[in-house]
Amino acid sequence: MKDEITIIGTPISPYVRKVLAILDIKGVPFRCHPQIPFLGDDDFTRISPLRRIPVLRIGDFTLPDSTVIAQFLEEKFPETPLYPGDIEARARARWFEEYADDHLGRNVLFPLFFQRRVRPVVLKEPTDEAIVDKAINEDMPKVLDYLETEVPDDGYLCGTLSVGDIAIGSIMRNAFWADWALDASRWPRVAAYLGRLYSEPAIARLNKLAESMLGTSPKEHPAIVEKYFAA
Repeated sequence: MKDEITIIGTPISPYVRKVLAILDIKGVPFRCHPQIPFLGDDDFTRISPLRRIPVLRIGDFTLPDSTVIAQFLEEKFPETPLYPGDIEARARARWFEEYADDHLGRNVLFPLFFQRRVRPVVLKEPTDEAIVDKAINEDMPKVLDYLETEVPDDGYLCGTLSVGDIAIGSIMRNAFWADWALDASRWPRVAAYLGRLYSEPAIARLNKLAESMLGTSPKEHPAIVEKYFAA
């Protein structure tokens, strides 16, 4: 279909799941092509010159970068907003999205998930445990100390569920999949907050999909994704 939305990128990526969750919450139909950026060809480079995922495609229109895509979807489908209406709350939502995508991405996704999941499974390379150790024992505690002061006792960072929550929850989920454990006695507010996030139906569904893909060959991913979205 001409106006059908396709998201190019594997749901294992937290950046892809962020966009898929936004579409799901907004009730917008979409398809997912589970591209792994490391395995992308010249056509993928053409639509994603930095070779990152996700990429949104509608007909001949393509758009890379999860933050840009999220803002595009908010403007195109404003009926279920994921950026708060209040200007200060909206700014905070954008900050937490940036904090998750940039800082958490660098200190969780790459040091932890990349080393323990991507290198051995996709690249067939050994894990550098020194990098993992630094991420777990130096970088993650600083992140969690900060979030512990920001997350509320109930609800979400900016009142209602926002793009900032979705971004943080998506990145942190990949840390758990890298065999990291959250000390709920040290960071109880973060633990409760993530529990609320992962109970959100759209986020729970996409986490379940990604979990079913972990450890499987990339060749199997299209069939797994097709079966999931056909159910």
